[in-house]
Amino acid sequence: MHKFRVALTATAVTAVTATAATLLAMPAQAAPAGANCDRLYQQYAANGGDGYIRAYDGVDCTQQIGAAQGDDDNWNDASGPFRSPSNDKATSLLNTGTYSGGVNNVQFWENAGPTGHTGCLRRGELYADDLRDNVLAFGASKINANNKISSHRWSSGCTNPLT
Repeated sequence: MHKFRVALTATAVTAVTATAATLLAMPAQAAPAGANCDRLYQQYAANGGDGYIRAYDGVDCTQQIGAAQGDDDNWNDASGPFRSPSNDKATSLLNTGTYSGGVNNVQFWENAGPTGHTGCLRRGELYADDLRDNVLAFGASKINANNKISSHRWSSGCTNPLT
């Protein structure tokens, strides 16, 4: 019986040592994707949302370039909520729109007007923390969404959802 306990103890120690070595060798986990976007969403969406779409120059909703409760057909002009040099700068987006009349999605376009390739951020999607892994579409044609947005409109529909 003594030999059995010694063997069992040795096996248990070996298993614990191997597990500890494996855990120590694992890399530390990075912050979850969208941690800052998520924090901002919680802040702005308190009490049902503040009705804004926000665009950021940096990944994870950093370096805000503009915010709008309404449409803006030209992010490269001197009027409207987005003004030059907002054009072709968005790398992340945050939608804290309200549910008024069901117009709570935001459609984005490659060009002013709006025209060209398009993508949408649904109200329920909350944010797109990195547009480098998204595309704008125009029929079968697709382009990377990062730094390609020049206009937006609030919509009840959503074509080509961004994530």
